[in-house]
Amino acid sequence: MKKILIIPFLIFLSSIFISCEKEMFDDPKPIYSLENVEWVLYSGRVYVENLDDETQYYYDHFGPNKMVSNLDIFGGSQSIVDGLNQYQTTWFISNGTFIYNSQEYYDYTEMGVASKTKYTVIGVPPFASSRTIIPIEVTENHMTIEVYEAFESHDGVNYNYFTTLTFVRGGTTCNYCETDVYNGYTYGGVLNSIIDEPTASESLNGTQWVITRYDEGITPYYPNDTINFISNVSYTINNGGWQNYSVSNITGNNLISLTLYECVTLGGNYSGEILPASLLSGEINNQILNGIFDTEGSIRVWMEKIN
Repeated sequence: MKKILIIPFLIFLSSIFISCEKEMFDDPKPIYSLENVEWVLYSGRVYVENLDDETQYYYDHFGPNKMVSNLDIFGGSQSIVDGLNQYQTTWFISNGTFIYNSQEYYDYTEMGVASKTKYTVIGVPPFASSRTIIPIEVTENHMTIEVYEAFESHDGVNYNYFTTLTFVRGGTTCNYCETDVYNGYTYGGVLNSIIDEPTASESLNGTQWVITRYDEGITPYYPNDTINFISNVSYTINNGGWQNYSVSNITGNNLISLTLYECVTLGGNYSGEILPASLLSGEINNQILNGIFDTEGSIRVWMEKIN
């Protein structure tokens, strides 16, 4: 009789194990990777902490009349990869290569496993810096990441800030797919409210110019291409794809440094020192621009402001 009683007991244990197994393993939450997908930028927020008075605000990178932004919120970065263009900027990550806008290639390293993997893009021009990408949420059709944490002093005030970006898989749409706002931050509006208004050295923003002529050596060219400065850091040629530029005061000589990155009209990356009066008058004549990075030599440029 004792042997017979063992059988119902074993059946009872088996039913418990099967029940637990079903509860533990049925319908597991899938783990998605952000690799091998073309991601299209959908939205962005920047979280800003004032380290002096300990206030915390968050801002939208984009708004009804603002579709261009930059990860460097105080004046803009010189690095192409830091430019943000809503619904146009694309990222692709695969096998050690990070591809920005389908044309800029960078190496990256990884740390962690599965959904905890962090990606660090390395060798970012112009200073061979790095950008660490931290996945916050990754699903089949959208992802949110953290990027570009910075400590910066602006107008004598010390700040710590970082950005979260939400992307959608190319060819899909997104409805309310952003992650929740981090606790402790108050909404401050669209990012423009904390970036300085354009100074004399940033007066190109919102203007249009025509590149009427440039000389390579003794050979003149007359492209008559329109360059549209769409923000403090980005421009387009003939309403094509956007590229970055930088403009800043040069300490000590009252000149303005202007750099055009990947300018298709001029055929490369060029930088020069310009008189402020030239920008204010709307005429740049016989201006020397020197090639930088992989662009060799120098050219002379003529430009006229049309708007």
